[in-house]
Amino acid sequence: MMKVVKANQAGLKQAVKILKAGGVIVFPTDTAYGLGGIFNSRRVQARILKIKQREDPKFTLVASGLSQVEKFFKLNQTEKKLAKKYWPGPLSIAVSSRFAVRVSSNAVACRLCRLVGYPLIATSANIAGQPSAYDAKQVIRQFKDKKNQPELMIGMGRLKKKKTSMIIEVKKGQLLVLRKGPIKLQFKSYFNK
Repeated sequence: MMKVVKANQAGLKQAVKILKAGGVIVFPTDTAYGLGGIFNSRRVQARILKIKQREDPKFTLVASGLSQVEKFFKLNQTEKKLAKKYWPGPLSIAVSSRFAVRVSSNAVACRLCRLVGYPLIATSANIAGQPSAYDAKQVIRQFKDKKNQPELMIGMGRLKKKKTSMIIEVKKGQLLVLRKGPIKLQFKSYFNK
């Protein structure tokens, strides 16, 4: 059964312990509640897919800052320009065939990434096909009585409802929008400068 803790020092300490042990938690992000764990653990990825009842192994990630992203992923000049302009915020940049990463404007999400030392998977905390969860009670209802559940949730009540992040990919000199979001990009301004 999923344990619910507050977003205070004691709650974050429990969450970090679970994450470092390869566990899966629910935490607030700048868009909705996220379901996540350390991004590069195949075991964590498999557990999240089971919990969400999903097969697609592509994930959005959150990181504590640009320096943490660059520690694990190589960004080209265009991606760096976009990151510097739009992070923290709802722009996710596809950094591999499996991952798109952003720096969340949610202080709890950023602090978790900093304390764990890794970007975290931050896919929406819901069963596949169900709506994104903006309320802690909604998360609890979706996972109640399920065989596969996260170990812990950092509950912050109702989050302000926002659009999911825009996901973009920079490929062969082109900026591709993989998922629309709340940002309006001036495409040509990021190239040849």
